[in-house]
Parts: sequence; structure tokens; C-alpha cells
Amino acid sequence: MIQVAKQESEALIGLERLARAYWRPLYVFARQRGSAHDVASDEVQGFFEHLLSRDMLKNVQRGEVRFRSFLLRCFTNWLANQRDKKGADKRGGGAAFVRIDDLGSQSCEPALIEGQSPDTAYDQGWARALVEQAMKRLEMELQQRENHAFLLELRQRTFASSGTGPDWEELAQRHGMSNGAVRKAATGLRLRFGVLLRTEVRNVVSKDEEVDNELRYLVNLLSTEA
Repeated sequence: MIQVAKQESEALIGLERLARAYWRPLYVFARQRGSAHDVASDEVQGFFEHLLSRDMLKNVQRGEVRFRSFLLRCFTNWLANQRDKKGADKRGGGAAFVRIDDLGSQSCEPALIEGQSPDTAYDQGWARALVEQAMKRLEMELQQRENHAFLLELRQRTFASSGTGPDWEELAQRHGMSNGAVRKAATGLRLRFGVLLRTEVRNVVSKDEEVDNELRYLVNLLSTEA
């Protein structure tokens, strides 16, 4: 997307999609470095406005670095430059490529962990972002299916974070299905989610052979976080 965006303005739509996926990891990084909630929000907003203006894209080479590493390097450089500009006008000017109004309160932000490095917080935010993107794509697919009400409920139960397993029997009875049919559908959802998550990872690495390593790293990050 970045390579194409150097030549075609329409590709900025793709870059905005990346921005929406990566704003929280960068916000987490800024917060863990000590920025207050409002300051971190403003920093991420300003950075993406600068990124989407292409000013930071001209030196990017495909395959030279992982996208998350490239983005973090750009962000830290941009932060350093911004803080060197004493007395500069506040960023904004009415432009808003990416809305960051829904960051949530600083008290419930899971990244604010004492003693955790900003880099680790950023990587964990990256892992959560990819999982959330894949889950949103799965939900959008299910909404188009004829039995979407059942499938959406099944998705919620299948991927619930509670320690107890789903009540397949209750769900099967309510929808007039056998336990085996419900379990088979749940397995299908897990497999499809795995495909979608793999696609999300493939979108942010340069080579197919990097996908498995990134997936293992992602799982390790989320396991450590838990």
C-alpha cells in the first residue's frame, strides 16, 4: 500500500485503513512513555495526519523492515521532531483523517502496566489490533449469511474469554440443532478466523515465509499479556 501510495492518491484510503488498525498500539506506546491520555491522543492523531500526507513515505523500501517496526521508528522520530519545535503552533488545523475520540478512559487502558517497556506495550497493542481486525472481518462475513443470528451468537460464545466453555446444549436446543452440528459450526468459525488472522498478518509482512514466525510471536505476546 505504501509503495502504491507514492504514486496514486487513491491509495491513501488504504493507508487510512492501516492508520485505524494501528492507532491504538501507538497510543499505548505514547502512554507507556509517560504521555497523558489527551497528549497521547493528540500525538497519534498528528502523526497519522503527517504520515497520510506522504511526507514520511518517500524513503520506504519494500521488505527492508517489518511494518510495525517501520511505523514505530517513524513515530518516535516524529515525536522527537515535534518536541524540538518549541513554540510551534498546536497540531490540527481542522484536518482529521482518523477519529480518536473513542480511545476510552485512561483508567481502563490495559497497556498502563508498571514496569513494562513502551516497546513491549506497543507490540502487544499490535497483536491485539490484528486479532480485532480479523474478528471484525469474521463478523462482517457472518452478517451476510442467511443464519447470521445463530452464527453471530455462536461467534460470541466460541471466542468468549471466560474460563468456562460454551453451553453447546442450550444453544443447540434453542436453535433446533444437534450438539454435533453446533460444535461443527464452531470449529468452522475457528478455522475461518485462523485464515482471516493469517491474512491480516500477511498484509503487514513482506514475504509469505515470515507469516508463521509473526503468528507465533503474536500468540506469545497475547499469552504473556494474559
